[in-house]
Amino acid sequence: MHRAAAACSALNWEPDEEGINGCVITKTLPSEAASVLDKGVRKMTPRIMTWGQYAEAAVNYFQIGVARLSSGKLCTAPRPYQPDYTRCADYFLMHAGGYAILRGVQKGLRLPAEQMLPSFASLRDFGNTSSASTWYTWSYIESTVGVRKGQTVLQVGVGGGMKSGVAYWRALRDVRDIHPCWAHLGGKPLTEADLPRPISNEYKSIFDMPSTRTAAEQQQAIKATDAAPRVTYTDVDKAAAAAEVIRLHAEAVTSGDLDAVAAL
Repeated sequence: MHRAAAACSALNWEPDEEGINGCVITKTLPSEAASVLDKGVRKMTPRIMTWGQYAEAAVNYFQIGVARLSSGKLCTAPRPYQPDYTRCADYFLMHAGGYAILRGVQKGLRLPAEQMLPSFASLRDFGNTSSASTWYTWSYIESTVGVRKGQTVLQVGVGGGMKSGVAYWRALRDVRDIHPCWAHLGGKPLTEADLPRPISNEYKSIFDMPSTRTAAEQQQAIKATDAAPRVTYTDVDKAAAAAEVIRLHAEAVTSGDLDAVAAL
């Protein structure tokens, strides 16, 4: 799923007013990422719904049609149908691009905290590793609770453009392996109390998925983010400091000084 051309400017590489090239990050980046996630999942939705959900959707569309034809006299138009995604998949691997993005996805898909916890665990322990975060999340599930034969997994990632990719997997065998990156958990899953911020409370942000907002709220969010100043990372001193940290880290790894690596 590809977003409109306007989304390309959310993250870009261009010169500043002094002609120095740098990475330009606008405040629209989280909302654009949440939006393309939303569209990607909804594109996949008809292919993963259960037969019962197809029936529910048909009844919903019929009621909307009757309400429109009768101008609301026979019945009031219900809200557009959205399936219970926990009936579509057993596990969810969401692009861990940040707390706001994951909370926006959680709210847009109406997922309970326990279904989002693996993605937040990946964000907590490994940060934003782009779409690779979904594989950390998958390995977390295999390392803590395991995946049984026949269970399904919905994997959603985001890339530049903005583009989203959605994959739907079904396990052909039982999998319960403790991966090296999660060995420190000892096979025990995290709880919400282990996270730096709560994920089961009410949440509202300008980065929420567009599907959770009215048209007026969406336009207001777009105007607010468009008016926000862009941040350009071109500070020479910071670049030099970052290069020094990388050099020291490489030296520490080469010498086998794990304490020095941890300090960095």
